[in-house]
Amino acid sequence: MPLNILGTLLVKGTDGIPGWEYIRSFGPLVITTISLKYYFGGVKNTWERDLHGKVYLVTGGTAGLGRSVVEELAKRGAQLILLTSTTPEENPWLVDYIDDLRNDTENILIYTEKCDLSSLYSIRKFATSWLDNTPPRRLDGVICLAGESIPIGFPRQVSIDGVERQIAINYLGHFHLLTLLSPALRVQPPDRDVQILMTTCFTQAMGDIDLNDPLWLNKRYPSKNPWRIFGSSKLMLLMFAKEFQKKIEQQPRKDNLPHNVRINIINPGIMRSPSTRRIISFGAVWGLFLYLILYPIWFIFLKSCTQGAQSYLHVLQNPKFQELKGGNLISDCKIYNTARNEPNDEEMCKQLYDKTNKMIDELEKKSAIERKKLSTKKEKESISSKNNKKDKMPLFPEKKPEKKPDSTATTNTSTTSTKPSSGSTRKRNSKK
Repeated sequence: MPLNILGTLLVKGTDGIPGWEYIRSFGPLVITTISLKYYFGGVKNTWERDLHGKVYLVTGGTAGLGRSVVEELAKRGAQLILLTSTTPEENPWLVDYIDDLRNDTENILIYTEKCDLSSLYSIRKFATSWLDNTPPRRLDGVICLAGESIPIGFPRQVSIDGVERQIAINYLGHFHLLTLLSPALRVQPPDRDVQILMTTCFTQAMGDIDLNDPLWLNKRYPSKNPWRIFGSSKLMLLMFAKEFQKKIEQQPRKDNLPHNVRINIINPGIMRSPSTRRIISFGAVWGLFLYLILYPIWFIFLKSCTQGAQSYLHVLQNPKFQELKGGNLISDCKIYNTARNEPNDEEMCKQLYDKTNKMIDELEKKSAIERKKLSTKKEKESISSKNNKKDKMPLFPEKKPEKKPDSTATTNTSTTSTKPSSGSTRKRNSKK
């Protein structure tokens, strides 16, 4: 077939090829579209590594980018523990989700644990249960994929501890989780490659760092440009990664061997994820309808979640990252330098780290007081409800009238009991 087309092209020219007018009209457009799609799809990971026996904690592994990363790791045999805000008993959908993952990847080593990143108390409960184990549990890495983005025009949303929700989940929750799990990370054997992967975004270029109020507790919420807070949370996460890597390296191991914990920050690019869809659609039904109409544009210029997951797979499977120091910013399977100066300012990173630790202590104390008040209130309500039930009970309850025995039944029983049997009368007559 191709030889015939080439022969016709040489003998008769382009006019001899059927449909040449359509090819000439639409061919450049199709080629341009395919080229753009290929370019914006990013780089694909080419490394492969057997992950059987590896144990990873994953946040945000139930949708979007997290689901794609979890599927790829599960196919390679890794044991995955998904940290979710609810339990399968509270949310039956989780049961179906885990069953589908196990069936699709042929990997039964996928579990869930409750760890709500919007609650410092929930994070501490999970970390305490994880650390309370002898010998220490195996842990090959923590993959931080959870994120929250609020569309434009929405009012301020806060976490259980009263922190702005984007900062609470994107930055504060992961900060608290990793600092609490640091003993479990440092205690891993020296020959084990322990990777901590965090997620950033291009919006970090729009973020601001205010060391007096880094969690936006007192500042006014910018509802018309919420990406400022989203970018600030990602920028602070990048600064935390730099400082946390430094603190892990400064604390010596008991065996005096070099540390094997490496923290890397990954920018997956702009994807067709649920959070992106929510931002583009403004969180409204009419916006979702507009998103669907313009979907061909998003399909060409935005990555799929599987394409966004390639950098995570590249870091976990490329042996080069077992030798490099941590604190790298990675995008499209390559190491980049950040354009912001704050992550390279060691003193500023240290101040932010110490300030966040101090604010977490204060927030946990306030939350503990509120929980105590709530539990006392519930106890009082339960006691009062019991007392009300007692008050409603009559002091002298009415006795139910006893049923009088049937006279006919009693007479019948009496006659039958006193009447001698025929055998006894015969014995009497014989004695006589």
